[in-house]
Amino acid sequence: MHTSLLITANYLTIMEHQHTHTGWGTTSHLLTPCVLPLLIESGSRELLDYGAGKGTLKNAPELQGYTVHEYDPAISKISMTPDPCDFVVCLDVLEHIEPECLRNVMEDLKRVVIQHGYLVVSLVPAFTTLSDGRNAHIMLREAPWWRDFIGQYFKIDSFKLYGLKSGSKYPWADGLYPYANVHITISPRDT
Repeated sequence: MHTSLLITANYLTIMEHQHTHTGWGTTSHLLTPCVLPLLIESGSRELLDYGAGKGTLKNAPELQGYTVHEYDPAISKISMTPDPCDFVVCLDVLEHIEPECLRNVMEDLKRVVIQHGYLVVSLVPAFTTLSDGRNAHIMLREAPWWRDFIGQYFKIDSFKLYGLKSGSKYPWADGLYPYANVHITISPRDT
């Protein structure tokens, strides 16, 4: 049974509040075109959406016929400790994890990823401010940091950087953030 702290009580309250906002936790379905080919390639008929938010991935039409298990500590109906799964996705979640809990979250991901995982991590500030005044991406780090950190827990099978949308206006200086996010496929390290 899992006992390590994955989220502090104070931050859980903040996240529960964030999830009452209409747009919070509602974009994972946009990554279905990235998730589906990996899921098919894995041969699994089920996946765990770790940090599922409001469950838009589960409701994506392309995933009908697959069993999607969900876990999110800030959504009471899916906050129970998840069972391990052959294929696990963690989409735009890690940058929201408290620094003091990140190692525990990675250990928990290590526990639940049986064969394959797919992580997407944002590399830019969020457009949302938390109720305590912080940027919602409280764990904002550069791509090499994430590669080294995740590599402590998993074999990194691919690590692909995606740039910002050209022609878009952002609330930071041009060139400050060269990449928008990183897509990482992982598998358990050989023991």
